[in-house]
Parts: sequence; structure tokens; C-alpha cells
Amino acid sequence: MALRTSHTDLLIIGAGPAGLMAACWASQFRGMSTRIIDEKPHRTETGHADGIHSRTLEIFDSFGMADPILRKGVREVEMSYWAVNKDTENLECQHRVQSQPEGLSRFPQTLLNQGEVEQVMLDYLEERGRVQVERQKRADRIYFTDDDNDTHPVVVETKALKADRMMHLLRPEDLEEHAAQVTEAIHARYIIACDGAKSLAREQLGVQLEARSTDSMWGVVDIVPITDFPDIRQSCAIHSDEFGSVMTAPRENHLVRFYIQLKGDSGLEKKALSQSDETPDALIQLIQRALHPYSLTYKYCDWWSLYPIKQCLANQFQVKNRAFLAGDAAHTHSPKAGQGMNVSIQDTYNLVWKLGSVITGTLDSKVLQTYQLERHPVAEELMAMDSRLVHAYEDSKASISEVSKIREEYTGFMSGVEVTYQPNVLVSSGERGESTTATNIKLGMRFRTVPVLNQASACTIQLTELLSSNGAWRLLVFSGDLQQKKNVDRLTKFAEQPGFQEWQHPVDVILIHPGPRTSVNLLELPEMFHPFDKKLGWDYGRVFADDGAYGGGNGHAYEEYGIDRHSGCLALCRPDQHVAWIGGLEQASRLDAYFSALHSLDTFDN
Repeated sequence: MALRTSHTDLLIIGAGPAGLMAACWASQFRGMSTRIIDEKPHRTETGHADGIHSRTLEIFDSFGMADPILRKGVREVEMSYWAVNKDTENLECQHRVQSQPEGLSRFPQTLLNQGEVEQVMLDYLEERGRVQVERQKRADRIYFTDDDNDTHPVVVETKALKADRMMHLLRPEDLEEHAAQVTEAIHARYIIACDGAKSLAREQLGVQLEARSTDSMWGVVDIVPITDFPDIRQSCAIHSDEFGSVMTAPRENHLVRFYIQLKGDSGLEKKALSQSDETPDALIQLIQRALHPYSLTYKYCDWWSLYPIKQCLANQFQVKNRAFLAGDAAHTHSPKAGQGMNVSIQDTYNLVWKLGSVITGTLDSKVLQTYQLERHPVAEELMAMDSRLVHAYEDSKASISEVSKIREEYTGFMSGVEVTYQPNVLVSSGERGESTTATNIKLGMRFRTVPVLNQASACTIQLTELLSSNGAWRLLVFSGDLQQKKNVDRLTKFAEQPGFQEWQHPVDVILIHPGPRTSVNLLELPEMFHPFDKKLGWDYGRVFADDGAYGGGNGHAYEEYGIDRHSGCLALCRPDQHVAWIGGLEQASRLDAYFSALHSLDTFDN
């Protein structure tokens, strides 16, 4: 078979959650060619990940994909902790806690199987019509060309795999007999390896893993339970000194997921570990033992699996600033906190807008080094949290309250909303006092939302609805009270600064004034805030009032963000909604310097 040669700007290897998010992001950049390949014949059908945290839902919402997930999924409101009362020897609920504190995010933690989540992204890609998953195509060999001037220096030789619904379950060494000859050599400017924990791409790139394995083994099973256990439709941690730990998570279509600690010291554990047709029944018997005196039976099992608790972290997330690892290819851990799918999606959400900006010529390629700087520390913290949780679940001497304590400590991190990137060329250090103008907006953290009123229509929207994932930067201009002439003059002077005009087009400028809405005439504001189009007329979607006249939680934006209503501030958000820079209206020259640095980037050469 003749070897076909092709070229693409971006090649994504793996069409799981990380790869599909990468493709969704890439589909926003029309000046960039993108391909995504996967060796499996179809998406995930059942099982695997099922927890979708708040930040992930915020990300999905920025693409317009949150609604189908919220419709199909099960909202997790409360978590209960069960253990045996040592005095009565009865299993009882010893602690209940709200799964997510109020005000953390407008989206709740939601439970839905991974396949359905993948399908939502696949539907989005089909609607966009720019990127399509090429299935049963395996990245067999990856190497870099020797030519330093080669614009497409990463070569991926692929093999077309035969149709086999069970092929993805085979060991890598057995795949060869299911493969045809090498059919294509794809020359790419950049690649992202999203091909899972046993990543062949990672192996080809020579990236080493730091393994942190333990000897523990767990089982997982998705069933429709028939039980008198009262908290079966809540997430539970059930601890037994004698029988180990069981975790539950309510799911769609009456399903419940059970995680079962396998100690391996009895006939039941050994039967479960046999990985035979009897394994699901053995797992259910272990659950029955831990739930006693409550009963549990089932008629339908959707999926089951066994897994060792194994932590692995890649020592680098990128190679030669051309190849990048994301998701399970970069880090693996236990499913105890439901982080796998979420952190994987958040990895590529961080990366691909940077790749798109570099490929389309908006940013210098050295900004890609911030992927390692920003996401590797997140993976490190994930490992630390996961280790503590696993120990708390498995230690027979630990109380059930220890699990609750750890989860509460890491709530902001687990939900994803408090992940904060440290200063780098894309995140200002704030050393010059910029952050004092908005005391509750944190540099490097995702910009949290509040409701505001559209100046023209008086309709309430969430401010982050204006931060959709289309590759644009947003400059939020908090003007201060425009009933004060000095603030009108400051706003006019800001809009006329010549240095800012250079960045006006690639940055969406949004004005939020502290109301009342009727005190401002939109068309009397600088044209920057209502640009005119000969066909569409004035733009009425850039000015908003922090006006509480219509209720609904309005009128608190300045207060929530810690912004003085008399002086205001500027807040710059990156395309991934993280806050990049904060300053006063008189500091627009520093904003110009910030953008200039993204092209010169002397920072990386020192």
C-alpha cells in the first residue's frame, strides 16, 4: 500500500474527553487546519468517568454545550458519610454536607456517564462542520524532522485498523495483527497526545512517567439497585473497619455507581479479582456485606471494572514546544474525587487557544511554554489531594470525618473554579498595585460571574455569557459611576488613548457601569462601546448596568468584585476566561505593554 503524505497545523491523537475538547476549541480558529484521530471504532459506550465538576460545566457553557449535559445528568446536592457506630454496632449516617458551597459556581456538580459527555462534544463538532474524528487510525510512529526550518516538523505515521468492536480492549502488543500497513504520514506543526494512560504517543515522544503506585485494588460497578438503603440517590462514603470502604454516586436512568475496596483477604475478594463472568455478582456481595443490615439486589448491570490505585505523572507536558501531553497521557490517579475527565478537559482548554493564537499569527510561539507552567502544578496538587483521599478511604483507623475534612479542604480545587495560574507572560504579577483596584478579582483565576443588565434591553444576563469560547480576549471596563462627570471624562480619555487603539480589534471591550441604567445614554458613550456597522447598525451588546432595579440578584457586581463605584477599574480576561491583568482606567499604557510582551517575550530568553 502506497504511503500517503499530508500536512496539518494541528493533529490531536485520541478522541476521549481531552481530545474532543481540544477539537472543539480548534474548531473556533478558521485559519487553522486540524485533524483528530482515534484507534477505537466508536466513542465510549458505557462506564468510565461520570463526574462533571462546576468548572467543566462552565467551560461547556462557554461553547453552548452545557444544556444537554444538565438535562441528561443527575445533580449532586448532598454527600453523606456512613460508618458503623461502635457502641450500637449499627451502620448509620454520621455526617451530611452540601456537595458544593453556595456561591462557588452557578453550575452544580453533575453526574453523567463519559460516553454521553463525549457525544455532546461530537454533536458540537458535527454542527461546526470543521473537525471530524477519524476512527480506527492509530499513531504508530512519531518523530521530528531534522530540518530546523521545517514548518511541519512533527511526523506521525498512522495505521488503519481493521473493524473490530473489541479491538480497543486488546493489549498494545496484540494490536499489530489487527493493523494494516502504515497508510499515511501526517506532517504537523503541532500535536497533542490525548491517547490515555497507556499512551503510545507519550512512549514515542520519550516522556518518562513518575509512578506512585500502591498495592490497593478497587472494583467499580454500575447497576440499577433494588435496595432499602435510604441514601441510595445521594453520593455516599460508607466506611467499615471490617469490610473496607464503599462509595456510591447516583447516575442517569436509575443507575448507581459503586466503588468497592478489594482487600483480597477473603473468598469474595478473590472471586471478584478473578475478572470472570462472576465478578459483578462478587462485587455486589461485597457491597451487601458493607451495607448490612440494608439489603441490595439488582437485575441490570451496565458496566463493571477492576483497577489498581496507581498514580503516574509525566515529568514534562511538552516536547520541543511542538508536542504536548494532556489528560491521562500526562497524569493518572484514582477516581476518588472524580477528577480524571475534568482535569483532562481543563488541560486542553488551557492549551488549544494558545496553539490557535500561535498558528493564526496572533501570539508568539513561546507562549506555548506556559502550558507546562500552568498545568503541571495543577497535576501536582491533584496527586497530593488524591494521595490523601485514598489513604483516608483505605485506612481502617481513619474516621469517616477525615474523608469529609479532606474533601472540604479541596472543594475549590476539586470543582476547578479556584485553580489559579501563577504569574507568567500571560498572567500579570500585580506587583504594581493593579490588583488593589478590584480586591475580589484574583489574577490567574477564572473570572467568576455576576448578573448584570443589558443597557439597551434591560435584560439580565450572567456576565460570563459574554466570555464565550471563540478565541477572543475580553477587556472589562468598570467605568465607575457615569453620573459623575469626572468618570465620563476618564472614560473618554481612556477610549482615545493611541496606544490602546492598536489592540482594540483583537480585544472585545465590554463596559459595566454601576447604574442606574436610565442615567446613561448608550449612544453618547465613546464609539468603542457601540461600534457601527453599515449593515447591522449599532452594537447594543457591549454596555451593561450594575443596576438592582429589576431584582434577580442584580446590582451587586461592583460589590462582589471589590471595585470602588467611584473609581472603577480594568480587568483583562484571556480567551480561557482566566484573569490576565488588572489595572485602573489611567493605566491603559500598561495594558499596551502587556500585549507587546506577548510578541517580544524577552521573559523567556532570560
